[in-house]
Amino acid sequence: MTQAVSPEQRRYQNRLMHLQQRQAANEARGPKGIAAAWWDQARAHAARAEREGDPAMWDHLALTLQNWCQQAEEREQQRNGQ
Repeated sequence: MTQAVSPEQRRYQNRLMHLQQRQAANEARGPKGIAAAWWDQARAHAARAEREGDPAMWDHLALTLQNWCQQAEEREQQRNGQ
């Protein structure tokens, strides 16, 4: 006998299945595709959190991206001998 699934559980399962499908499709594109899938998921999490009353997730995402960009800039400067 199957167990009843709440709407929240169903939405979570659907999001997880969609993410897995996108990640599998993007793997064929290599690291660019995988990065795109993670970027899409990060934005979706932040947007969902905002709708649920937690807009701070956008701040967390922005800080993470800022940190990544700073590291990328440092690497570029090192490669260019600066």
